[in-house]
Amino acid sequence: MPAVVVARPDDEIADLIDRVRSAGDLDVGLVVPSSSRALQTPLNVRLLAQFSNQSGRRTAIVSEDPRVQQLSRASGLQVYGSVPAFERGIELAAPRAGGAGLARNIATAGGAGAAASAVLEPPPTPPPAPPSFAAPPTAPVTPRLEPRRVLTQIPPAHPKRGWDRRRLLSWGGAAVLVIGLLLFMTLSPSAKVTVTIAATPLSVNSTIQGTTNAALSSTADHVLTRVVTGTASSTFQASPTGTLPIAAGAATTKVSFSTDYPNGYSFLLPQGNEIKSSDGSTTFAVTKATFICIGPNGSPAPAGSCGSGVQPNALATVQDSTPGSAGNSVGAGTLTNWPSDPCPSPAPPPPQRNLSCVDSQGHYHSINVTNPSAPTGGVDAKTTTSASATDVSNWTQQVTAVEASLTSQLNQSLQALAGGKAFAVDPSGNGKTVVFAVTPPLPAVNAPFTAATITVSANGEAVVYDPVAVRNDVIADLNKLVRPGNQLAPGKLATPPCTVTQASTTGTVVLACSATDFSQPAVDLNALKTELTGRNPGSAQKIIEDKLPEVQSVHVSMSPFQLFYMPLFASRIEITENFVAPTAPTPSPTASPKPSLKPSP
Repeated sequence: MPAVVVARPDDEIADLIDRVRSAGDLDVGLVVPSSSRALQTPLNVRLLAQFSNQSGRRTAIVSEDPRVQQLSRASGLQVYGSVPAFERGIELAAPRAGGAGLARNIATAGGAGAAASAVLEPPPTPPPAPPSFAAPPTAPVTPRLEPRRVLTQIPPAHPKRGWDRRRLLSWGGAAVLVIGLLLFMTLSPSAKVTVTIAATPLSVNSTIQGTTNAALSSTADHVLTRVVTGTASSTFQASPTGTLPIAAGAATTKVSFSTDYPNGYSFLLPQGNEIKSSDGSTTFAVTKATFICIGPNGSPAPAGSCGSGVQPNALATVQDSTPGSAGNSVGAGTLTNWPSDPCPSPAPPPPQRNLSCVDSQGHYHSINVTNPSAPTGGVDAKTTTSASATDVSNWTQQVTAVEASLTSQLNQSLQALAGGKAFAVDPSGNGKTVVFAVTPPLPAVNAPFTAATITVSANGEAVVYDPVAVRNDVIADLNKLVRPGNQLAPGKLATPPCTVTQASTTGTVVLACSATDFSQPAVDLNALKTELTGRNPGSAQKIIEDKLPEVQSVHVSMSPFQLFYMPLFASRIEITENFVAPTAPTPSPTASPKPSLKPSP
């Protein structure tokens, strides 16, 4: 197919030659706008013609500019007045010069140069009129009959191609018009048949239960559920900016009391009571009042010797009187000096002796104390980093943002694991859970805290079910209401989304579902469409009533306009069914009651 190349108003002759060269076909129609100056000189036109001849291209000029047309003809280029004329091959005829004979001579002249010169030469001046003179009188002459000569016009050497092409196009256009009209009448019409049918309305309200038990899910009104799980985590760095002075802390330990008194010994050890190292250099004090009740030689105190409801006890907690880490250096077995010992050893001379330390035989017994383990927990005063209020607020916001991001990740992960199934979430939010853990926990405001990596982890669980399986169960419940020989009305089934009333990540789900439809006699709509093809629209009522005895009304509408026949193809016919509840026949008020068949007494 010839290529059409459009020149721009600012193109030079080199640009036009490049456009013709880059055309995808040897037949090129160069569209030259009236505002273009590239072909306004004979030299540029000859350059374009020379390039076309040398490259084997057939270049035609499409322009409305008379000068461009004239110069193009003179250079041997074909000229067309418009793109449609170029595409149809209707070349622009050259202007007449010197009468019909001269025009024929120009048309048959050999070469484009002769045609161009004929076009460019001005028309010759008309010959002078012959002189008039009076004819001499002549004698009357008897006319002689000569044979009649028939003048036959010699047809031109070349027929007018433009006229033949136009006639051919006219015949072709008429044929296309007729074929298009036939195709339009055959394929374009469509019909919509609306049929109102008396049908029985049906509705169900079903309770569908979901379970992970495959055997139980195959029973009626049960579907199989599945629990999907996912995990996700994210971290961020928490660097505290606060400072906190920490006071010195005292070391603590426990001291143990023992005695060689045969019946044991009991006493109240008051708070603050001192116990020292053997050399008296370190002093520990009792942290709270403690009742000591011990048996002889480290054995438990005899039953009932400690008093009602009091358990035997040999231990008391003591704390270094001087806070600091030095108390941690006190070794085990160092705290043995008890200045308040009621039964010191060796025994003091009388009367300084405590008589309660003397048994019935007059023997004096002592009480011993020691620390079984070294003290711990003593710290020196220092300043440490702490979590300021701004730190805790920022970290809390970060945790909230991370949790939201992890929730989105988990939802996508669980959705992918669900494989197209639906999540079961009841009104209380059960059925889908996401649990977060923050490690290490965020500190309180002004609490000691060192830089740490905070890890936020999330664990998600969700129970999923197959909505298609649930819908099938509901339709099965609806089919149980259909009368034998009938079917559910096609296209009228309504199954609103089920409501999850109960769900658990154990897999238990309860759904409340409903559905509505109509029960109608079984009918093949495709066969009915075939029955209606090509028939008169007025006969549609009778045809449909023969197939559907419960039809109430039939309405036929056609597009794009009403015709006297239905479409010739069943695919162009649409049947829409409307359903109404059947009405019970109303008894006539004038009807007489049926006679009773019961015999008279």
